[in-house]
Amino acid sequence: MAEPTGSQPQASNLNTTNVIGGECQNCFRPVPDEFATPSTHQRAQQKTQWISVCRCDRPFSPSSNFSIDLCANCNRRIAAEVPPGPRHPDLCCCMQQNPKKIPTHLKPNESDSVSFDISKIGLSSASFPTERYAPIGFLGHSKRATTILARDKTRGIKVAVKVFKKIPPEMQSTFQSEVKKNQQLSHTNIVKIVDSGFHNGKSPYLVTEYKDGFNIEQCVALYGIPSFDIAVKVMLAVCETLLYAQKQGVSHKDIRPGNIIFFDDMNGDPSVFVTDFALPKIKASEGLADTNDAIWMSADEARNMEYTEKSEVYSVGAVGFLLLTGRPAFRDGDIQEIKNMHALKLPPKISDLNFDKKRPKDLDEIIVNCLEKDPSYRFETVAKLQERLEIFPRRIQMQINAVLAARQRKKIMLIASIAAAVISVVGAIGFFVLRGH
Repeated sequence: MAEPTGSQPQASNLNTTNVIGGECQNCFRPVPDEFATPSTHQRAQQKTQWISVCRCDRPFSPSSNFSIDLCANCNRRIAAEVPPGPRHPDLCCCMQQNPKKIPTHLKPNESDSVSFDISKIGLSSASFPTERYAPIGFLGHSKRATTILARDKTRGIKVAVKVFKKIPPEMQSTFQSEVKKNQQLSHTNIVKIVDSGFHNGKSPYLVTEYKDGFNIEQCVALYGIPSFDIAVKVMLAVCETLLYAQKQGVSHKDIRPGNIIFFDDMNGDPSVFVTDFALPKIKASEGLADTNDAIWMSADEARNMEYTEKSEVYSVGAVGFLLLTGRPAFRDGDIQEIKNMHALKLPPKISDLNFDKKRPKDLDEIIVNCLEKDPSYRFETVAKLQERLEIFPRRIQMQINAVLAARQRKKIMLIASIAAAVISVVGAIGFFVLRGH
């Protein structure tokens, strides 16, 4: 998320925001206490829409999404308003940060204020396509691949370049066909593939758009557990994306928090993007690479069952569990132990991990249904899950509509009362005038 460089957020003006019991009656979100001194963490939350608070009077920030902050010391992203220190391994953990602005686009005669020596992480011009993409920062690392923030020298835009460690020769044609198929996906919630290939004929790489937000895993590490309505928004966006991909004959097969980006420029509703749509067959051929793969696998995969649409439902539920509790359903142990938990063990009760009296009980029930071991007990389709999740924003909208209707009735009654009073006064004046005559 880019740090707004224009007008700074201000406390809601109670003269224009209708507040009852600390809640705005226009948007039904909590109104920050303008007399309280928020903690640094609370200020960080209020700089994003990760936590729902009233923003009815927030000024427009025209430059809020035109740059990101990158630490010149470690070449990792810096999150605005979050205290320095270890939060997430893929983000800046320096106690003395050295932030540099990285704009979305560079003109031909401009250059970035930060460069990245990729030899520090075991890459070189022999394995990374430096002739087209200039490395700027570090985005992520796994046993399969390393992802670099780079500048496209041709178009001047930021991109994410994923360099794969190794793809077996027999899978290279599969790599190309899967990338080609996924390049056809075009949806507002999908991070688009813009380039791919084998550098020097042997090093496979994949280039996608770069979205300025943070992934869900990073957001939880930075800002904590989101408001339940934000959790619902994220899950709905993922469902919408999966349904679109289904119509194109594509399954994601790797829905996890690290592949979902939450972008918030504070001027409108936050956006949700799904990335890493490519290469499910490549991943399947390699098996589980690390514990993170095991943490976000489906129960069906853990039980060696066929991967189906209900497996995607399980994965969306696993993301929802993290959003409501701040932790994965299963996380302790080695790869095999976590795999066994997915196959056999019930997840902890959501309310035991994070009790929130404002969160609807039926939202917890939806997540529990998604995480059923037996696929026949889960929602039949992603569309059915989406249908259930849509209940929650509808409830809020119905509440807002009811209040607006009540206000309108009150206004009409007030106008009618004034009109009746005016008629009474005019009638009285007329009576006395006629009586005088």
